[in-house]
Amino acid sequence: MNYKIERKLKDFLDKKLKEIVEETANDNPRFNKLHIEKKGFEMAKRRGGYDLSNNDFQSVIGYQNSGERSFSLKIDGIFTSVKRSGTVGTLYRCMDEIDEITKELGQLKNDVVIQEKVDEIAKNSINTWLKAVLQNQPYSYYTTESAKKITLSIKLKNRVQLDIPIYFSKFQKIMPELLNTIQQFEKTANEAKIKVLISNSKVNQQWKTQ
Repeated sequence: MNYKIERKLKDFLDKKLKEIVEETANDNPRFNKLHIEKKGFEMAKRRGGYDLSNNDFQSVIGYQNSGERSFSLKIDGIFTSVKRSGTVGTLYRCMDEIDEITKELGQLKNDVVIQEKVDEIAKNSINTWLKAVLQNQPYSYYTTESAKKITLSIKLKNRVQLDIPIYFSKFQKIMPELLNTIQQFEKTANEAKIKVLISNSKVNQQWKTQ
C-alpha cells in the first residue's frame, strides 16, 4: 500500500474515532465500572489497559484505564488513537460500529486505488499529448506535477512564462484548445479560452524543445 492511500485511510479512521469519542464523552459508567458482555470479541489484558480483537474483521479496539487515558482502533493495519478520557459508552460504540467502519474503510480503499489508477492514466495521456501538440512548435516548456494536475509552463518572448494548469479530470477538454490558447495569448490574453497564469520565466529551469 503506497503512502497516499494509507494516509487517506488513516485520515478516515482518525475522523471516525474522534467522532465516537466526542459523542460518548459524557456517557457512564467510567472505566472503573467496566463490564464487557459483547459477542465476537476476545479481550486480552495489557499494561494499563486492554485490547479487544475481532478476528472476523481483523480489527482491534484498545483502551487504557489507568494513567494517560486513551482509545485506539486498528483495522487491517491502519491505526489511530485518541488521547482522551473515554467511557464505557465509547468502548461499546466502537464494538457496535466496528463492522460497518471496517466495510467503509474497505470501500474507501477500493475507491482510492481506482482513482489513483485513473489519475495515472490521465497523467500519462497528458504527457503523451503534450509531446504531440508541441512537436515542431517554437516553444520551450517544462511541466510540474501535483496531486490532481500537471502544470505546463511555456517560455514566451521577453522572459514571460505562461503557466497552464491541466487538471486530470478536465484534460480531455483542455488539450484540444491548448495550442490555440498559447497562440492566442501571444496576440491578446483576452481571447484565450483556457485559464493561464503569467510570471517571469525561470532562468535555471530545464526548458524542453520539440
